[in-house]
Amino acid sequence: MSFMTVALKKVYNADQNVATEVNDLVAQAQHAFKEYQQFDQAQVNAICQAVVNAAIAHSRALAFLAWKETGRGNAEDKAIKNIYASQYIWNNIKDDKTVGKIAEDPVHGLTTYAEPLGVVAGVTPVTNPTSTVIFKILMALKTRNAIIFGLHPQAQQCGAATIKVLSQAATNAGAPENLIQYIHQPSIEATSALMNNPQVAIVLATGGPGMVKAAYSTGKPALGVGPGNAPAYIEKSADVHAAVSDIMLSKTFDNGMICASENSIVIDADIEDKVKAEFTKQGAYFVPAEDVQKLSDAVIDPERHTVRGPIAGQSAEKIAKLAGIKVPAGTKVLIAAISGIGVNYPLSGEKLSPVLSMYRANNEQAAFNICLALLNYGGLGHTAALHTKNKQVIADFGQKMPACRILVNQPASLGGIGGLFNALTPSLTLGTGSYGKNSISHNLSDKDLLNIKTVATPTRHPNDLINELRGVIRRQQL
Repeated sequence: MSFMTVALKKVYNADQNVATEVNDLVAQAQHAFKEYQQFDQAQVNAICQAVVNAAIAHSRALAFLAWKETGRGNAEDKAIKNIYASQYIWNNIKDDKTVGKIAEDPVHGLTTYAEPLGVVAGVTPVTNPTSTVIFKILMALKTRNAIIFGLHPQAQQCGAATIKVLSQAATNAGAPENLIQYIHQPSIEATSALMNNPQVAIVLATGGPGMVKAAYSTGKPALGVGPGNAPAYIEKSADVHAAVSDIMLSKTFDNGMICASENSIVIDADIEDKVKAEFTKQGAYFVPAEDVQKLSDAVIDPERHTVRGPIAGQSAEKIAKLAGIKVPAGTKVLIAAISGIGVNYPLSGEKLSPVLSMYRANNEQAAFNICLALLNYGGLGHTAALHTKNKQVIADFGQKMPACRILVNQPASLGGIGGLFNALTPSLTLGTGSYGKNSISHNLSDKDLLNIKTVATPTRHPNDLINELRGVIRRQQL
C-alpha cells in the first residue's frame, strides 16, 4: 500500500469518525429537545435557576481553568465574567415568558406564542471560553432548545468542564439527558460538520471572522458576531480624569479581551497634554516613537493583519518584554501614537490586549473622521466610545458613527456587554448589524432563540372593508 493511500485512508477515517460523532450528538440532542418541549415555564425556570446556581458556585474554579489552559487574561476577571454570564443575565431574563402564550392584545385581536427552534450549534471563542458557554447554555435552556458546542481547541478543557458542571445541574433539576453536549475531539472539521448538520436548527457563533462567515454560509439561520475595533474619542469638554479611568479599567479588565473594548484613543489637541499626563499617572506607558515598530511587530501578525495569538490577553508588561521594550514596573497599558489607519499601520486594528493606538485631532470633524476610519478598518457595526460633556457632540457622534453601540462616558468593554451601568441588554453576544455582516444589530438575548407565532382574529368584518373600497372606487369614477 502506498504512502498516499495510507494518508488518504487516515483522512477518510478521520472524516468518518467526525461525522459519526456529530450525527450521534445531534440524534441525542433531538431526542432531548422533543422531551424538553413538553416542559412548562415553571419547570424551565427551575432548571435555569439550578444552572445559574451551579455556575456561580464554580465561577472561580472554572475561571482558573480557563486562565491556566489558555494563558490569557486573569482568573479574577474571568470569574467576574462567569458570574455576569449567569446570575446577572439571569436576573435580566428570569421573568421573560418563553413558553406557550407569552402575550395577548384583546384590543387588536392578537395573541402570541413562543416556540423553541430546535438544536442549537454553539461555537465559542478562546477569549471568553467559560463565560460564553455559560451564557449560551442559559439562553438555550430558557427557550427550551437543546445545544451542542464546538469549543475552541485551545479552550477545550475549560469549556468541557463548564458544560459538564452545568449539564449535571440541569439534569439534577429534571432536564432531559443530553440537552447540553459538546464535541469531544475539537477541530475545524468537526465544528463545520456540526454547523452544517441538517438537524441543527440554528448556529450561534462567537469567534473570528472566518468562523462567523462559515456560520452564515450554512444555509440555515445563524447568529454570528465577529471582531470589533472600537475608537474612543476624548472630546475637549470631557472630564479627563474620569475618561482615562474608564479607558484604563476597560483595557485592563481580563487584559482587554472583550471585543467591545477600546482599541484606539482619539484626543482633542486642546487637551492632549492633560490627557497624556493623566494616562501616565494612572499607569499607562507611552511607547517612544523609535519603539513603536517593535511593538507593532510583536503585536500584529503581518500575514493576517490581526493580533498574534500569543499576544491576546497578555499583560502590558509581558507584551513590552516580548517586544523588547523597557517599561516601568507596574505598567498597565501600552499606548503608541501612530499617524495612519489600515494595513500599513498594523496597530490601528483590533489588539485584544492592553495596547492602545493614539491619534491627535485638531478639531471635532477631524476626530469624527478618524473614528469613522477606524470603524471601517475591522470594527464596522460594533462599538464606538465617546467622552464628553457636550450634548450636541453626543447627538452628532451617535448619528454619524456606524456602530450599534455608542457608549458615552463609560468603559467600552463593560459598557458594551450591557446592564452594568447602562440599560443595554446584558449579553455576551453583541450583534453588529449589516455594517458588520451580522443578522442582528443588538445584544443577543433569549428572544432571539424563539419562534414567535401570532394568532390574529378579525378586527372588522371582511365585507365592511370590501364595501369601503368599492365606495372609494365609485367616488373616483364620479
